[in-house]
Amino acid sequence: MKFSRSFVATALVAATACLPLLGADGAMLSPMAGTVTVNGQAIAAGSLVTAGDLVATSADGSARMVVAGASVLAGAKTDFRVNNNNQIALNYGTVKVSGNLPVSLKAHSVVPQSSASRYQVTSLNGPVYVTALAGNVDVKSAGKTITVHAGEAVSFQDTAAPAAASASAGAASAGLPVAVAIGVAAAAAVVTGIVVHQVTKTNSPSN
Repeated sequence: MKFSRSFVATALVAATACLPLLGADGAMLSPMAGTVTVNGQAIAAGSLVTAGDLVATSADGSARMVVAGASVLAGAKTDFRVNNNNQIALNYGTVKVSGNLPVSLKAHSVVPQSSASRYQVTSLNGPVYVTALAGNVDVKSAGKTITVHAGEAVSFQDTAAPAAASASAGAASAGLPVAVAIGVAAAAAVVTGIVVHQVTKTNSPSN
């Protein structure tokens, strides 16, 4: 009996020691539809992803990733990298984030103001759309910060292209996923290159 208790105690200590590693660098990823790959290899539900892993969904795919204090829903044709500083780097597609998990882009980052924040980011190789579904989020770039309040959306170019190229952003919005486009009214203001919209209706999918 003494041996059994000692063995159990040792096992619990070892398991507890592993928890910070999972919380800091790892996450659990599960396909929800279609094909989901990590570093080019198809994965099954409950797969562990760690810092540096590249996650991608197929044209008919979607996935859910859970990390310490946050979760991510990735839409179809989306790929992002899991960073080692508690954030993801979105290369293309749409992610919906619940909790305190930032999303980095090429020249911007989207940072929730609290663990109660819920927001969606769509990146289309230049045009980016950010919608604050609950709580506020900050869009940061080159020392500038724009706060997107709950019920608002913003669009901007995430490249170093000339200002003239911004005029083509409207044409690119034709490919905007419905979950982002629905309920976004005409532009209300333009601040440092970021167009602010008012969300008048929320038809975004639930967690």
